[in-house]
Amino acid sequence: MAKKASGELLKQTKKTGKTGLAKAAKSKPAVAKPATAKTVKIAVDELAKKAPKVTVKSASKTTTEQAKQSKSDKANSGKSGKASVRTTAKNTQGTPQSVGSGKEKNKTLRSAGAGKEKQGAAAVMEKNVQLVSKNTAAEVMRLLCKTYPDAQCELTFKNDFELLIAVILSAQTTDVQVNKVTPKLFEKFPTARALAEADIEDVKEIVKPTGYYNNKAKIIQACAQSLVTNFGSKVPNNLDELVRLPGVGRKTANVVLGVIHKIPGWAVDTHVQRLSKRLGFTTNEDPLKIEVDLQNLFPNSDWSLYGITLIFHGRRLCFARNPDCPNCPVNHLCPSSLV
Repeated sequence: MAKKASGELLKQTKKTGKTGLAKAAKSKPAVAKPATAKTVKIAVDELAKKAPKVTVKSASKTTTEQAKQSKSDKANSGKSGKASVRTTAKNTQGTPQSVGSGKEKNKTLRSAGAGKEKQGAAAVMEKNVQLVSKNTAAEVMRLLCKTYPDAQCELTFKNDFELLIAVILSAQTTDVQVNKVTPKLFEKFPTARALAEADIEDVKEIVKPTGYYNNKAKIIQACAQSLVTNFGSKVPNNLDELVRLPGVGRKTANVVLGVIHKIPGWAVDTHVQRLSKRLGFTTNEDPLKIEVDLQNLFPNSDWSLYGITLIFHGRRLCFARNPDCPNCPVNHLCPSSLV
């Protein structure tokens, strides 16, 4: 009876245990749900769904704030920069580093650049110049003579001796500068003999402003001595005898002969040499060859007048550097014109 009761109890216990275990198994997932693989996956998925939203929202907000801050910084920087420029301009006004100074400097540089280009163009055109016809050359000189009707020797003198010495002194300087020293020179040494016998140091001191005064003083004294010794203190009236004098070449001789004795001749100085090439009268460089070309191109009665007219034009418009082509009366005929 006891055994039977015990067996029944055991069965009941096992049954109850199984029932408890079953119940426990059924309730276990509710308690241990987060620990299962499935619940973990669900939890992770839920977090993953939520996390991007939070992150994106935060990132978007941060990006927007950064953009606003960047715009603010740029605006402040711009204001600061403008204020800095205004302050710099104000503080540096009237100094070499001022804004205005920079503009003027740029303008000067552009002007200088244009000047160099113009000079370069003039030089190239002189080298590649085309010869003009006799009719064109005649028209050029007609217009130039019309432009300079009072063209004449610009050296001051009283006689052929003074003109001769003045022309020698005019080498490598201007007539204006020579005219400043010759009055004193001829006041102290009025004749060829007086100059021939002068103290060379006195002569040097007087002609010093003309440049190369040591050499010039010796040359004009030697010329005066030759006049005294070989020509009775008189200036010759022909080319062959004039060029025998120290310091006298064809240019100087032709000036004296043309101005004093009205004997036509080409005085090929630097102006005549330059303009003859630019105007297409010659392609030669040598003064003697240029003189021959000009003699063949124009009637001999006009040589002296045309020569001094070209000198006038060279001194007033057709400069060695930056020729004033826009105002030149023959720019439409000149093969070297820059306009």
